Amino acid sequence: MKLIWQFLALITLIILAMGSIATSKPTSTLEQPDNVTSVVFVFDRDFAPFTYEENGSTCGFELELLRMVGEEEGFQLIAKPMVWTQAMLSFRKGDADVIGGLVMTRERQLQYNFTAHPHGIFDILTFVLDDSDIRSADMLQGRKVAAQNGSISMALLKNQTGIQAQAYDSEGECLQALLQGKVDAFVGGSSTTWFRIKQQNITGIRALAMPWEMHSLYFGVGDAKLQQSIDRGLNKLILDGRYDRLYRRWFVKELEKAEIQEMINASCQASYNAYAPYSRYPVGAAVLASSGKIYSGCNVENALYGLSTSALKVAVFKAISEGEGNIRAVANLLPDGRAAAPTGDERQILFELGRGILVVMGEEGNFTTKMVSEIFPYPFEMRE
Repeated sequence: MKLIWQFLALITLIILAMGSIATSKPTSTLEQPDNVTSVVFVFDRDFAPFTYEENGSTCGFELELLRMVGEEEGFQLIAKPMVWTQAMLSFRKGDADVIGGLVMTRERQLQYNFTAHPHGIFDILTFVLDDSDIRSADMLQGRKVAAQNGSISMALLKNQTGIQAQAYDSEGECLQALLQGKVDAFVGGSSTTWFRIKQQNITGIRALAMPWEMHSLYFGVGDAKLQQSIDRGLNKLILDGRYDRLYRRWFVKELEKAEIQEMINASCQASYNAYAPYSRYPVGAAVLASSGKIYSGCNVENALYGLSTSALKVAVFKAISEGEGNIRAVANLLPDGRAAAPTGDERQILFELGRGILVVMGEEGNFTTKMVSEIFPYPFEMRE
């Protein structure tokens, strides 16, 4: 009998010990032993440069950005690349805390928490060869136009009559079809396509200035407190300049010294044409487009000062009117040879066309460049 009681006591101790271990486990799967919260981030594995897989690893602008936010806010990111439809399903089911590359819609706003401010853009553009006669979407009638199968771009094309929509499995294949002359144009995402062009050093491609649609990208967040934390971290990165530095590394093609000198020379030549009878202050400006072409302008004054036009505005408007849809850099040359920063309204005009436009500043032998967003931190925007 004594042995039986000893055996029962031993069993009781084991059960109590197991119960103690069970209750000591974290109540949330997101809580780690070192008290660092883990955040599960799902995203499209083929959405370069925002998120993508390359050589067996995951990378991208959104991934780096959210990791930087995690360092600020004290959470560890668990990255889970997926096919986009699977990522959306995982987020809806609550298996993930954050989803990237999300366009805000009214329907989604009723379902998810969105970060307070967008972190990227995803405009739908038309890409053509430099020597193409296509100047607007209206000129796509009767033409072969490539788009990714199942994408927003393909849906837009199918809603148009008279366009011969050609479906491809990826935007990369669409771009190659355009380069090989299999199609007359390609409709796709702005950031994703320009990134491919930059990475592959592709030349001879231009985008039409008028987008089909303009979208901003947000993070979708399942928990409201986590959303506030991410917003707080993003705001810190924006204020201290780390966001712009990251954006520049991923999205901006830096200028060669020769390109800067060509822009300065074009600005100087343009200043000779200035009409400045009142200020006697001739200014020249130059705009470098992604096509490699440089468009110049000079200031044109008027007796009614409000009707006067700056050199940089003339150059920018000239580039757009000639069909350039992507401006890489601008220079604004003063009579003393200095490349000056744009005025406030010029900065607003430039930001409208892209936060990553480079502004040449300084003087001969000491020219530097800044993104327009770095010198214009609080623009007026109407992008959704």
